[in-house]
Amino acid sequence: MTQKNDMKIYYVVNARLPTEKAHGIQIAKMCEALIEQGMALELIVPRRGRDFRTLREFYGLRVDVPMTRLWVPDWYGSRIGFAVSSLFFAVRYFFHLWRKEKSGEPRIIYTTDLDQFSFFLIPFLGVPYFVEMHDAKKKTVPFSLLLNRARGIIVINGIIKRELTDVFKLKDDVLLVLPNGVDLSMFRSQESVESARAALDISKSRTIAMYMGRVYVWKGLDVLPAVASKLPDVLFYIVGGTAEEMRAIGAMDKQPENLICVGLRPFQEIPRWLRAADVLIATGTNKNAYSFLHTSPMKLFEYAAAERPIVAARTPAIEQIFPEQSVFFYQPDSSDDMVKQIKLVLGDAISRVSHFTRAYQEIELYYQWENRARFALGFIRKRI
Repeated sequence: MTQKNDMKIYYVVNARLPTEKAHGIQIAKMCEALIEQGMALELIVPRRGRDFRTLREFYGLRVDVPMTRLWVPDWYGSRIGFAVSSLFFAVRYFFHLWRKEKSGEPRIIYTTDLDQFSFFLIPFLGVPYFVEMHDAKKKTVPFSLLLNRARGIIVINGIIKRELTDVFKLKDDVLLVLPNGVDLSMFRSQESVESARAALDISKSRTIAMYMGRVYVWKGLDVLPAVASKLPDVLFYIVGGTAEEMRAIGAMDKQPENLICVGLRPFQEIPRWLRAADVLIATGTNKNAYSFLHTSPMKLFEYAAAERPIVAARTPAIEQIFPEQSVFFYQPDSSDDMVKQIKLVLGDAISRVSHFTRAYQEIELYYQWENRARFALGFIRKRI
């Protein structure tokens, strides 16, 4: 742990925490990494849901993350309810932080773009603030106010940086590109494939291809049932979603017998599932701008950390993360090309090992949460 810093970060997030969703993992791991860099930090969230475990308990963190849960009416389940609850949250965090003004402590505010407006009072607090953006934005009054008054903006890929710069007429030096990351310490177990499969009670002999993540319409998951049908000797696992969810988004009508959906699994269980696979799949689609251009999927970093070969959609977003010889790329939305790449992975041991070795080296050098937090703090200190 580094020397204690002389300022405090108030991390304001309009989200249910803890949560099994990817943004919850990202927030928790960044908080952990910032605290391990010596930062004093308070995470400010609305009081939502019924799971009030600490982030340390839920995600297996190494440190405690101080968290203030502000009461709001929990009406987030509908569009109007979401707007009303988010407005309550904005007012609550405004006065919570305004009262901190009297303490005189050096501090900054950090927030992220999980909705379209809950952040709108932050520019009026008179405190230096920084924004993390996970997507390009249309030019609205709330986003214009937020971005043009921010001391700094962290984005997860270079495409988002370019689009925000063009739309909001931002100066280049106000933005920093920092993709998401991974905690390599979670993946240092030497558990064998056989042991992992035995612990998970899955086939010890069949070839397994695996997708890890939630089921959303923008992810291009409709190729998986088609690929499974074309490769009947391979077991395909979706870990993080159900068959009902696949049908609900129109990604599947008839479920192939060799496609198994196991639903959500605990965060700490992820390394074991990845360890059990022969090949890991990251989908993407050119039918959705976020999927094609803007995402920085944490599953890719976790796949690489597990030292398993990756078959991923050739999208500009993914190509920004991994070079050609670290991932087996398929053309987005093409089940035939994914089949071809999976066969290549399974049939060429030398290429398989060289690819995942290079992918591991990439994340070891560039994509650890520790490094991301250090670069973010360097950027923050330079801008305040």
